[in-house]
Amino acid sequence: MSWQTYVDEHLMCEIDGNHLSSAAIVGHDGSIWAQSSNFPQFKQEEINAIMNDFAEPGSLAPTGLYLGGTKYMVIQGEPGYVIRGKKVMFFIRS
Repeated sequence: MSWQTYVDEHLMCEIDGNHLSSAAIVGHDGSIWAQSSNFPQFKQEEINAIMNDFAEPGSLAPTGLYLGGTKYMVIQGEPGYVIRGKKVMFFIRS
């Protein structure tokens, strides 16, 4: 099975009514092995920050995870192995 098949058939599948909006598998060198069709285009500085978080787990938490210029809140993961992010919107009423 290819990494693309793994993303398409295992990561993007529906489980108990829930599903990921996008997913990617990135090598330790920053190369993209596979990604969902709607995964945002990476910028080099974003890949560098992700690679740094694998080397120094928790480094993204204070600033957030950026993908394609969009900020995501870093949520639970497996330090050094998996980084999970969630897009959060804040509304301020005046």
